[in-house]
Amino acid sequence: MLTFAVFGAGCLMRPLGAIVLGWLMDRVNPHLVLAASYTLAGLFIAAIGNLTATPWLAALAVFGAGFCVSGSQVGANALSAAFYPTDCRATGVSWANGVGRSGSVVGSIAGGAMLTAGMTMPALFMTVGVPAVIAGVSMLMFGLFRGSQSHAGPATPLIERTASR
Repeated sequence: MLTFAVFGAGCLMRPLGAIVLGWLMDRVNPHLVLAASYTLAGLFIAAIGNLTATPWLAALAVFGAGFCVSGSQVGANALSAAFYPTDCRATGVSWANGVGRSGSVVGSIAGGAMLTAGMTMPALFMTVGVPAVIAGVSMLMFGLFRGSQSHAGPATPLIERTASR
């Protein structure tokens, strides 16, 4: 019953993460917000495997992971819409979402393979958290790259800015 309660409450963190991160992205550099959120998500995910002996701490890690992962995904969708020029925005965002969906399929297969290989819970969750940290670093680098393109405003898609050179 406790497991259902923890995961049910974790589902409540998803929309809260989207709302809070969206609010922050409107006020602070959205790349930095997403970089911090993805990195925190990786740390929370890694913590889940190390906190199995303390259920209330594991529950906090699940809540944090749900908040950060889901909020970041919603924020990344919003940010990707600003990346593409208007004439190909729907296609670009759809392709980005499709690639993301294929990642969830590959991730499920990889998770099953890690369990079959007999990985310990701490090692498994640490491994699963690494891609989120990589996403955080990637988002930070992307934000730094876009920030160096100072001749255009922040809402100007990168492709349009590159083409205007």
